[in-house]
Amino acid sequence: MLRVERRRPRACWLGVPATMMKFLLMVNKQGQTRLAQYFDFKSIEERSALEAEIIRKCLSRTEMQCSFMEHRGLKVVYRRYASLYFIVGFEEGEENELGMLEFIHALVETLDKYFENVCELDIMFNLERAHFIVDEMVMNGCIVDTNKLSVLKPVALLDRIKA
Repeated sequence: MLRVERRRPRACWLGVPATMMKFLLMVNKQGQTRLAQYFDFKSIEERSALEAEIIRKCLSRTEMQCSFMEHRGLKVVYRRYASLYFIVGFEEGEENELGMLEFIHALVETLDKYFENVCELDIMFNLERAHFIVDEMVMNGCIVDTNKLSVLKPVALLDRIKA
């Protein structure tokens, strides 16, 4: 049996979080959350309030404004692809904002490759697959893999098993 080890950022490997992403949201232009993944505990009330505030802020910004903003001690990075906004939140000073934009782009490219030109309906009707792909890329808030092929291998294997 072939054993494949994944490379992780050194600090994540040692158990100390290097990049602590707090949440990842996919939201449509109407402000409806299509995918939400949190990497630290928040009650449902806190999540709802946080999502509502951040979504309102992101949707109200123009294309000429920066894709980075601060919210309650968090740095929020977002990017719009077609009708979906991809929003990532992390602690201020923890991570490079441009690195997070690159992560969002890698996630979108991976989803595009899997769904063959991903759209909002793909996320809605294949939510478990979208979560699975995010789980392959992010573990406990740490980005562990951004290679499309290595992320999609386990998903393809799961598809073959279920077929």
